[in-house]
Parts: sequence; structure tokens; C-alpha cells
Amino acid sequence: MISGFFGILLREIRYGLVLSGGGFLPTAFFAGAVLILPFSIGPDPDLLKQIGPGYLWLALSLASLVSLERLFAPDIDDGTMDLFTIGATPFALIMLAKLLGQWIAVSLPLLLAMPIAALMLNIDAQMVLPLMFQLWIGSLAMFLLGGIGSALSAGVKRGGLLIALLALPLYTPIVIFGAASANQVILGNGIFTQGFLLICAISLFTIVLSPIASGAAIKMHLD
Repeated sequence: MISGFFGILLREIRYGLVLSGGGFLPTAFFAGAVLILPFSIGPDPDLLKQIGPGYLWLALSLASLVSLERLFAPDIDDGTMDLFTIGATPFALIMLAKLLGQWIAVSLPLLLAMPIAALMLNIDAQMVLPLMFQLWIGSLAMFLLGGIGSALSAGVKRGGLLIALLALPLYTPIVIFGAASANQVILGNGIFTQGFLLICAISLFTIVLSPIASGAAIKMHLD
């Protein structure tokens, strides 16, 4: 069971980073969203510094949607998901491995882009690492919640819009708490503020909920 979990986890990481390259698409979207901000509101460094931390969370929420449309659909189309349902590894554990593997494939390139994005928004260099850590944990909660929407729309052709409609309302509390915690970091109040602790709680809750809910949705499509 454990070997099956890690086998699927490594398969998803390799597929996202090497075979399909889909793990880099959210990073490209994130970088484009950050790049366009100075052109839309002007290059005022004080204004960018004021709204930059919150905007990073907004850009992250939109970028996390990019890779969700093809999260489960390829395995359903080629019959791999049917084999997963009859294997020895519990189906919820398989879903957890797929979600975590795809999240790692997406978050690693994002981690490389976040410092550059923060500096472009005139955020002080000493604040970059704390903000990166907060965004990284927040991306886990977003991806796991988005995975539920991806599983629900897996049987729908071009279900990207449906995923956005399902996931964006769930992202709203994370963006609100994330922007508040990022502002606290900028003010020098540390990383583990109340808003960030709430995001950590959401991440822990979704680690349990998302594999079960996603598995139930996938089985509905298979039936």
C-alpha cells in the first residue's frame, strides 16, 4: 500500500514536470499576472509595495486553476483510473497521491518564480522568504480544493470553466486570510499570524477531505 502510494506520487511528479510540462503552465500564468500589474496601475513603488502582497495571493489563486482541467481526465480516458479502483491500494490514498504529486509538480516552479515576482512588486528582500512560505502552504489548500472541482468536472468536455465556478468561491477565504497574513509580514509581525494559522488549518482539513470527495466524484463518472 505504501509502495503504491509513493509510486503514484512519483509518477505524477514526473508527468507534471518532465513528460507533459504542465507543471510550468501555472508558473507562466502567475508570472504574466504579476508582470501586467505595474503596467495597469503605474510604476509607483509605494503603491506596488502596498498592494503587492495581496495581489500575489490573487495571482496564485488564478494560476492554480490552470493545471486542474487535466488532473484526472487523462487517467479516466485511457482506463488507468479503472485499474486504480480494483487495485490493492485504497482509492482515497490513490487520490491523495495524485493530488500531492501534481501539487509538487506545480509548486516547485512557482517557488522559483515567487521571489522574482515579489521583487518586481517592490517588496523588501527580507520579506520574500516568509511570503514564499505562506504562499506555498496556501497553494496546497487551493490545489486540494480545486482537485474536488476537477474531479466533479472530469467527465465534462472542456470543463475548465466549471472548475473555476466550483473552485473560486472556495478560494475566497484563503485569499482573504492570505492577504491579511502577508500584510502582517510586511508590518513585521511575523509569519504565524492568525490568518496564516487559519490557512494551515484549511490545508490540514483539505488533506483529509479532498481525497475522499475527489474519489467519490471519480467513481461517479466511472459508473
